[in-house]
Amino acid sequence: MLRQLISENINLFTVFIETPSKPFADWTLPQICQLYGIGEQENASITEFPYFMCGRKDLNDETSQEIFKTLMNNLDLFYKYTHIQNEASKSLYLYLYLVAGANLHNGQFRIDPQFNIIGPNGHGPADYAIHASEYLKIIVVTEVKHERFGKGIAQNAVQIESVLANRKRKFDEMQNEDTFRDRVIGIVTDAITWYFLECFYDDQERPNFKLSNSIIVGYNNGRMEDDVKRILGHISGLLEEVQKPVDYFKSEGSETKRLKS
Repeated sequence: MLRQLISENINLFTVFIETPSKPFADWTLPQICQLYGIGEQENASITEFPYFMCGRKDLNDETSQEIFKTLMNNLDLFYKYTHIQNEASKSLYLYLYLVAGANLHNGQFRIDPQFNIIGPNGHGPADYAIHASEYLKIIVVTEVKHERFGKGIAQNAVQIESVLANRKRKFDEMQNEDTFRDRVIGIVTDAITWYFLECFYDDQERPNFKLSNSIIVGYNNGRMEDDVKRILGHISGLLEEVQKPVDYFKSEGSETKRLKS
């Protein structure tokens, strides 16, 4: 084609070069810290993320107690026959939590496993994506990791930023949408250790991130019930919060302190 244009003496033409984004799995923590300007990029660490004080719903009403009881029974049964030893088994445990969290909201959400995401900085399948049924937008993306949490958090950061970038692009194209829900939540876990990650836009429409401290669930011991209830409460609370515009939370005051080492 180029040779034809030259032979026809056409000396003014435009070349479009599209650089494909790389797979989410290829991103590392130092790379995403540099990409998004997080902390001291030479010494990348998850402690460089601003602290995310994630919401938590009380599960004291009768319906919530029944759903929690079902989750506990399912986890006990899984633990009896399926040990938490690889990403496949960890993903099964995570799914039980997500189903219970969605069930607390009575049909408002849909869970899609191995959901493919394509964004400006990455592409590939997310272990699970949670859509809000009302407006069919992804609000939570999960990543299952076996021990390598820095890698998992890096991967999940690009995943949820991709979701938010796609949502912003579609919002700009659609004139009939009056509310831009500018927050996406990520969950990174091996079913024992849990992190919650938030992505939102600042005033210059740059992606910002906050990361919770790690939360540990002890299975088959005396604290399991309290640990599981805490995780389920966080998942349910975040499903409520993430549907509100981030300006709602700015008016309530924001938390900007660093993670505890």
